[in-house]
Amino acid sequence: MTTTERILTDNDWESFVEDIAEGRIAIFDVFKVGQEQIFADKNYEDYVNFSRTTQMLMMDVRILRRLMSEIDVKMKDYREGKEHVQSFIDKVAARDGHRLFAKLGDYQGDLYGDSPPLLAPGTFDECLVQYQRLIAHVESLWDDACRHFHEARYPLAAFLAILAIEEVGKLGRLWFDLLAWDRPMSLPSADLGRLGRDHRKKHFMGVVSGALINARLDRILGEKAIKSLLQDVDSGKIESFRQSCLYIDMVDGKTVLPSDRVSMDDARFYVVLAGELWAEVLGHFPWDFEAMQAKVISFERSVGFDEDIIKAQ
Repeated sequence: MTTTERILTDNDWESFVEDIAEGRIAIFDVFKVGQEQIFADKNYEDYVNFSRTTQMLMMDVRILRRLMSEIDVKMKDYREGKEHVQSFIDKVAARDGHRLFAKLGDYQGDLYGDSPPLLAPGTFDECLVQYQRLIAHVESLWDDACRHFHEARYPLAAFLAILAIEEVGKLGRLWFDLLAWDRPMSLPSADLGRLGRDHRKKHFMGVVSGALINARLDRILGEKAIKSLLQDVDSGKIESFRQSCLYIDMVDGKTVLPSDRVSMDDARFYVVLAGELWAEVLGHFPWDFEAMQAKVISFERSVGFDEDIIKAQ
């Protein structure tokens, strides 16, 4: 039996784990070979099974130790490896990342724990259809945001982009619900609980899960802008901006319209952000992620981003 076949089945599981723990099969080979074969086939169920397998492996302390030893070897192969790691650590610290990650976990535990699974029990194919409908809903919101932007309706473009980000936050548990498609954790509830009501927390979850460490976003929108975004979503400022995209208000004794407060640059920032987060957070299957990112890049190209920036790896 090949390594790929062993990854995708539970046959002789204990022997498979033992071979990895003892170094007879490299963990990086498990990841690489499994993903390459499944990517070539674009088989959704196989990829879910592969993801289940890797999660199960990571629950074994022997596998974790083996993984760390393989990482150490890999790092020695790269002359600048330590510098890259230190740069990553420094960036997380500069963005107050440890606190934001902890807060993200608290919010996810609070909102997801109060809501039922997003997928109703059924066969894998039935659950996959539900999964794809939810992803497509966010895509539709983003498509509308892009259309409004191109038609110079900047407040509506920004509003729909932020709404898409909110839905990204709401769907943060979707991948885990799909992994557990045949093991529903609770019975369906009447509604989504706090997950359906708390806008600020959903904004936070959507942004922090996909933007805290994201070299592509840093390059396209700028590190300073992303750091400011993280501060705004942490304070709840984005919710105020979202409302200003829709409602007439009074500022310094004067009536202002959404068009007075939302510029073209504001709208472009949020539409690009929403598209990038949609792909980054909800692009769980590699072939879907590639298609999603290609669509986002097409919009970025259409609104004037430099080709070298949007295509750089």
